[in-house]
Amino acid sequence: MRLTSIYASLAGLALLASFNASASARHDEGIGLYIGNDGLATVASGTYAGLSNPNADRLTLLLDHGNHFHGIGAYSYIGPVATPIVLPTNANNRIPEISSNETPLSLSAGSGLYAGTLRSAVGGSEYSHLGIASIQSLAGHPAGGMVDVLFQSSSNRWSGPLNNVDIGIKLVESTPGLHVGTEAVKDIYGTGDVFNLGAGNNFEFKPIYWVDASAPAGVYSATFELLNTGIGSSIKDSGTFHFDFAVSPVPEPSTYAMLVAGLLVMTWTARRRQQRY
Repeated sequence: MRLTSIYASLAGLALLASFNASASARHDEGIGLYIGNDGLATVASGTYAGLSNPNADRLTLLLDHGNHFHGIGAYSYIGPVATPIVLPTNANNRIPEISSNETPLSLSAGSGLYAGTLRSAVGGSEYSHLGIASIQSLAGHPAGGMVDVLFQSSSNRWSGPLNNVDIGIKLVESTPGLHVGTEAVKDIYGTGDVFNLGAGNNFEFKPIYWVDASAPAGVYSATFELLNTGIGSSIKDSGTFHFDFAVSPVPEPSTYAMLVAGLLVMTWTARRRQQRY
């Protein structure tokens, strides 16, 4: 291999490493979701290409997927092209996305304010970074850099300013027993179904989803909608979207006892073998 080829390969690896680091830069802060405004006027591809975009000029939850976003909570079409029906949601408006084939996010034992609960936390899944920030928090990075590429992805479909927009996140419905809090407030929907995130260009929200530690095993889901509660902006509300969480079955005390006994036997057997050899 020529030296120039080696340099080219190394440069490619460096670019890839830079991409991976930059794409997950806000993951370190727990931020993996953004809110932007859909600036696409016409559907560009697929079955309904050429029709007006049913999600145009609407708030949209955006999943950071590296060098582009996935729109979550988007309006969509269904039915024949000649007479399509507009839906305020679509089949993939879930976290984790149905198309990913991932199981619902797991909840783990909480502490402090969340002692006695099972709560959401950052894990290995890209979907576990549940913090939400304004799309404008990605603006102003060096041109051509990976954060800038993400910000301007899809031909700047999502990068428009959210001037005069105040954002509320409405809890439409949830599985009984599932609650939403923050590091400071345990139940932000205790007195109403809309929580104010703040001004569209500079808010940040890090929710914690939780259930009691004794909650039955199963899937717990929460459905939300983004509202523009500001005055002087034509940007409309989002479609509905869902977050799914799983509570695993908790073994009975007798099961725990059998498990511990089995581990002790395995440890004793291993030590005996070491002594023999």
